[in-house]
Amino acid sequence: MYKKALEYLNKFYEQDFKSQDKIPKIFELLNEVIPFETCAMFYLVPDELQLKSHKNGEFKAKYKIDKNLTGTLYHTNTNISEQLKQVLKTGDYITASRLKVNGTVLGVLCLSRKDFPFNSDETNIFNTYTKVISNIIKDIELSKILTRQTKTLQKGLEDIRLAYETIKEQNKKIKENEKLQNHFLANISHDLRTPLNSIIGFSEILSNELFGELNPKQREYIEDIRIAGIRLLGMINEVLDITKLESHTIKINITNIDITVLINEVCNILKPLYNKKNIQITFNCPQKTEISGDYIKLQQVLFNILGNAIKFSPPNSTIHISAEKNNNYLEISIKDNGIGISKTNQKKIFKKFYQAENPLSKTEISTGLGLTIAKEFVKLHKGEITVQSELKKGSVFTIKLPIMND
Repeated sequence: MYKKALEYLNKFYEQDFKSQDKIPKIFELLNEVIPFETCAMFYLVPDELQLKSHKNGEFKAKYKIDKNLTGTLYHTNTNISEQLKQVLKTGDYITASRLKVNGTVLGVLCLSRKDFPFNSDETNIFNTYTKVISNIIKDIELSKILTRQTKTLQKGLEDIRLAYETIKEQNKKIKENEKLQNHFLANISHDLRTPLNSIIGFSEILSNELFGELNPKQREYIEDIRIAGIRLLGMINEVLDITKLESHTIKINITNIDITVLINEVCNILKPLYNKKNIQITFNCPQKTEISGDYIKLQQVLFNILGNAIKFSPPNSTIHISAEKNNNYLEISIKDNGIGISKTNQKKIFKKFYQAENPLSKTEISTGLGLTIAKEFVKLHKGEITVQSELKKGSVFTIKLPIMND
């Protein structure tokens, strides 16, 4: 069974998912390896599962979930089949797995059948397949396009770095024509994200040692690939976000957000980066603090600011995150002990493409867009970002956001 599963693994990336029937194609490939009667894909928001697509069976558009199940889905790796069986109120045998990319839980995928339960081999294969499916679904939702680019995986991360340097050079040439620049950046971001998602997805599969035990050096190299992939994917997403902001096509989806869940997820995504430098993250936040906002965009704001704090902090240092209420606002502060920012540069760091001169600028690649995007996303939420810093004494970035009305 494992041999067949491995043979079908690459077929997910060989498919053309541009058409409208992309999700049913995924279901068909799954059914070739793991027989099931019904299949359903749900996206996860803080308090409910939203039906994305299904094959056979009858499902509601939304399923409310309690905080205990939300915590289990976001913060543990335990089996969730029995909990999902209760949520769906079915008597069938079920196997369920999280849709997760770089530590972020996007939703769940469920298979069910009536006659006999799923065995351990089927469960292990299903959990592995959902890692690949997660990267495919993530890409579909953000860019609405998935091209057949898996051959790029063989060329390695060095080609991705060279492609990124080409983007920077092209940006300088086309900056006078804003429309052409946005069109170019959007297209190249789509093309780069597909093979990069393959690299990240396969590195995660290898790190789980499903197909063989790794020696320490192999495990180190695979972790380096994963870290480099996370950094590059973040830069590619920044390029796509800035084109949407400049073309005024950005939209926000307002929901109720538990700020503790949001911050913990961002820390989880960036965990490989701060573990690599042996940086400790401390966190202090009041219980049950909620705000109204776009979950994905506020996640990107925290990702960009905390990512910078990690990037410009020395090894073995500490970064402290705090959140506290101030009248009708929530103030989230991220304090590091890094290289700091001069007063002159503090006025420039939120400008597009600006990168201050510092000793790390030659070793840390960056688009110079992260803080620009963070500021614009916070403005969309009627909030603001401020910074306090001194050279060689670290920085404190504070995000001020309106608190949800009771």
